[in-house]
Amino acid sequence: MWHKKWLLLAGVSLGFFLIYLVWNLGSIGTVRYKQSKKTRYSVWPEFESSSPIDNGYFSSQCVKGGNYSITGLANITHKWAQSRNPLCQTYYNKWLNIFTFVTRKATLNIPERFQKKVRSWLSNNEDLFQKVYDQDVIHVVSEYTREHTIFNPLRDKRPVLPPDQPESNYLNKLMKNTAENCDFCQFKEFTAEHRFGRVESSHAFSASNIFKIDSLHALLALKKHDPLHWNLNEFLDLFDLTETWLNKAHAHHPEARYPSLVWDILPKCGASQVHPHMHVVLDFERHHGEVEAWRKGGQEYFSDHNSNYFSDLVAVYSALNLTQTYGTAVAFASLVPRKDHEVVVMAKEANLDFYTLLYSVLRAFLDDLHKMCFSMGMGLPAIGVPEGKLPAYARVITRGYITDIRADISSLEMFMATNVNIDPFKTIEIVRNSVRNKQAADGLQSS
Repeated sequence: MWHKKWLLLAGVSLGFFLIYLVWNLGSIGTVRYKQSKKTRYSVWPEFESSSPIDNGYFSSQCVKGGNYSITGLANITHKWAQSRNPLCQTYYNKWLNIFTFVTRKATLNIPERFQKKVRSWLSNNEDLFQKVYDQDVIHVVSEYTREHTIFNPLRDKRPVLPPDQPESNYLNKLMKNTAENCDFCQFKEFTAEHRFGRVESSHAFSASNIFKIDSLHALLALKKHDPLHWNLNEFLDLFDLTETWLNKAHAHHPEARYPSLVWDILPKCGASQVHPHMHVVLDFERHHGEVEAWRKGGQEYFSDHNSNYFSDLVAVYSALNLTQTYGTAVAFASLVPRKDHEVVVMAKEANLDFYTLLYSVLRAFLDDLHKMCFSMGMGLPAIGVPEGKLPAYARVITRGYITDIRADISSLEMFMATNVNIDPFKTIEIVRNSVRNKQAADGLQSS
């Protein structure tokens, strides 16, 4: 009897073995993808906007003198590497951890008949023409956020042609033509609202986007139709209302915790309506897109260096004289801008200092740089989530002339790296002077 049981057991075992063998033979040559896992976030050290190594210390102890420009940065960092000051060495290592900076030569020959045309592009400036033959191309890579920007300083020196028509004339016509049938000017009749209701303040209101990108997707808009002329009081009221909407959405959906925000001004930037409005999203699992990419980069940096990525990032920018502070908030001109003139405003929380400095930066773009078209993206700390806590930050870029029908992005920016023509050191000087002047005029104390 036991022989029959043994044979039965052996037969069953052999059957399972044959099934296993056939399964694995059938899978030979196929690719098995590892399942994607969500990033596990740690509790990071708190973000610090103040740096122990500002440019005053840096220029006296780390690198004396120096040409603070995108072209001079290679020489500055070379001298920085040679400093024996312990604090200078510590932050030089942070610079190396965060950025890769490379300058490459790009040479060419120009046929004689083509030289006349190239000279005309440069307004017949012979000095600029000679530099065409031997160009410096600068690559900056942010290793943890995977951003890559290419600078060619010669592009910044090319003469810029004015728009075909004055931008102010174009704007006035655009506002007049769009005001009469503007849905946002009659928001109670011509905008939707969330089922938990809308929020409204003296200068702003919320609406539910008709064609949503997420469950909790709102529009926050100013009540006035003019997209460019708003004061500090109106601006702060808009963002106070944004916080009110986020809190209300979270109260009705406690699992929704991750806020992101974007704002485009005028059609050139992609705005669907001239009336000033922002898109706000509160997600259930993570921040949207680039915001979560920064958060993930912050986690990787913490895992590698046991330090807050954003604190160290601000410290490096501060050392290089690329920052402007206001209270607990800091603004810096990015070394890896997505487009021209990118300025990042950052603070531990989205507080009054943060929004006041952001307002000053935006007014600098509009009033002093005379850039009527900007795009902004914002990430805010997740609600009640201490792990992987982002600082509040806003990224602002300019988008060219509002009358220009040409696109300001190409396949290069979408699929490779970003090409930017403006030196960040020039941007921060303009912004710094503008911010200080505006804050002095408004009776605000800058630092």
